Amino acid sequence: MVSAGYRGVDGAGYVAQGPNSGDRVSKDAVNDRVLHAKSIRTAAVRTDEAAPRHIEILRTRPEIEALRGFWNACNPPRDADLEFFLFISDIYPEVERPHVLVLYEGGAPKALLVGRLERVRLPLRLGYLPLPSPTVRMIQIVHGGWLGALSEINAKLLVEGLIASLAAGEADVASLHSPDLACSIARYARTLPSWWCSDHTVRPEARRVRELLPEAGPFLRSLSQNERYQQRKRERNLRSSFGEPLIEIFTRPTEVDRLMRDAETVACRSYQRGLHVGFSDTPVIRNRLRFEAERGWLQGYVLYLNGDPVAFWIGSLRNGVFLSEYLSFDPAYTKYAPGMYLMLVVMEKLHDGPSHAPVRLVDFGIGDAPYKARLATRHWQESTVLVFSPRLRSVSTNALRSSVAMANRWMKEALRFTPWLSTLKRRWRARVMSDE
Repeated sequence: MVSAGYRGVDGAGYVAQGPNSGDRVSKDAVNDRVLHAKSIRTAAVRTDEAAPRHIEILRTRPEIEALRGFWNACNPPRDADLEFFLFISDIYPEVERPHVLVLYEGGAPKALLVGRLERVRLPLRLGYLPLPSPTVRMIQIVHGGWLGALSEINAKLLVEGLIASLAAGEADVASLHSPDLACSIARYARTLPSWWCSDHTVRPEARRVRELLPEAGPFLRSLSQNERYQQRKRERNLRSSFGEPLIEIFTRPTEVDRLMRDAETVACRSYQRGLHVGFSDTPVIRNRLRFEAERGWLQGYVLYLNGDPVAFWIGSLRNGVFLSEYLSFDPAYTKYAPGMYLMLVVMEKLHDGPSHAPVRLVDFGIGDAPYKARLATRHWQESTVLVFSPRLRSVSTNALRSSVAMANRWMKEALRFTPWLSTLKRRWRARVMSDE
């Protein structure tokens, strides 16, 4: 058992409180105990409060199944849903095993960090140019995988449990996948590690959502006057050039193959394909969409013009939230703005249509874009946050990653006040599409 004493108490607000120097577990002590007690997986934590807290790490499916009731009671988002988490752990080839940190108080579970141990390449890019990337063992905390009673002290103890896993040599790096940077988990992940192990490349990015309020009346009425005009114009142009636009929805497992085929027809021509991001017809994505369809989550929309697929929007609808996963359009139809046309029609159906449970929110997903800023009603700042292990190889990887990020910032700043930046982006996208 790896023990550490803590004298902190629950705090209010967003004031980070680091551990006292005497509270830290030495690296030698951790390694010694890991070598001689590999089967023991509990880190006990003493506090000044009556109920003791301890962190336990779950590494197997039976251990996780024993926590199913508490896990589901936390109402996790899609990526942290228990069934989805286990499914992804089974089908992703890079996943070695689960790595779930559970905080117990007085013997009862109170909070979770939902993670997987993966062997992956840590991506490095200089602009759009990919660089040789090191392979690392990563504890990947999934998006939204911080569940339960996340008080200040609970968040602090969970992050320290994550740091202890790294110090014990279980992984080279831990990654918290795009938390809200104002939340306790993200703040402690940035402030508790040493300078050498901290992430110096955090880049805040807006996460945008649109609230769908039935009491506000029809969806189109909630748009600006200019947006309504532009949508009517798009529809007129499409009808005059191609006849009646057809939008089909794919929700059933038996419809996944056709959805994959038609979406691939569009995606293979998009600039995202040249960047190796976004949708592609792979076994992993096919199985994932089929899994979502079997649970009634899948919402796949494809726009057809003269029978040809020209745009698609694929997401999951769960607990009243439509989460955008893949969006793309055929660049040959750019002047008709088929992607924006499809999105507004879909959101109108989600808002006004009676054929499904009420939809209260459209989540535009990770990453920002001008169309998201136009359509969103609120946003917050988020970013992936990494924590590196205190080992030479990991610290060196962190230094390399920080250097590349600094070079990217310098180049972007140098181009920001010139007309070249947007021109370079357009030319690069055109180049990668032609290369495909």
